Amino acid sequence: MKQAVLWASQRTEVLALIKTTTDLNVGDFRWTVVHSRKSRGTEVARLEYIRDGRHCFFQFDRHRGQHYAICVADGDGAVEEHFPGTWERQALYVAGWAARLDSEARGRRAAPSP
Repeated sequence: MKQAVLWASQRTEVLALIKTTTDLNVGDFRWTVVHSRKSRGTEVARLEYIRDGRHCFFQFDRHRGQHYAICVADGDGAVEEHFPGTWERQALYVAGWAARLDSEARGRRAAPSP
């Protein structure tokens, strides 16, 4: 099986982006390798966020040799897909995904107890 996982520098960049732009704890994220949804016979990197019963992810997929984003950012489990093409544009999608996770986490922290 072919692997199209991220370079160590790209994984570091992603975690640094999350750490510097959100209040999320990078310790709540884990890297996994999964089968590509777009490129048959290929494994790709996925960053998973598991906290408070939520399972969200950002999958760094590949399509036609370029970056492809598949993610779930909120509790309803809706899957989003984007075709950024370049790493730079992929990083922008990661930033938006992390911002939505952070916003939802803040909402959960601010919610009053019944």
